[in-house]
Amino acid sequence: MISDSNCPRPHVPRLVPALRSIALSAAVSVPLLLASGALPAPAGAQSPPAVQEQLALDNACVRVALLTFPPGVGSGLHLNAEPELGIVVSGELTVVTRRGKERLGPGQVAYLEPLTVHDAINEGAVEVKLWALNLKKCE
Repeated sequence: MISDSNCPRPHVPRLVPALRSIALSAAVSVPLLLASGALPAPAGAQSPPAVQEQLALDNACVRVALLTFPPGVGSGLHLNAEPELGIVVSGELTVVTRRGKERLGPGQVAYLEPLTVHDAINEGAVEVKLWALNLKKCE
């Protein structure tokens, strides 16, 4: 199990909303701009395979999605405003954080604290399926 929970969490109450806004707008804006054609791909370029997401639940407390990573595909460096839990269903996924790389197989779990910069990469020859849970602040 990979866990970044031993890392000290910075106390930046005024910065967190700004980071959340940046992270969410970048995570949403870039794919939307690419899909809409506002950021066109170079002429003759084919779209590379991408991580596919099947949303299972999204409410005030949790977001649950089944992610499928084709061979050789990664999520790209990103961070989430909420804690994230990933459970590998099939294949082997490499999770990269500032603490290093860890390869996770079926049944293994990764937990990431909020604002942990990370990448998830399928370095294998078969697709990877992963349940990704973003734990929102419930009140």
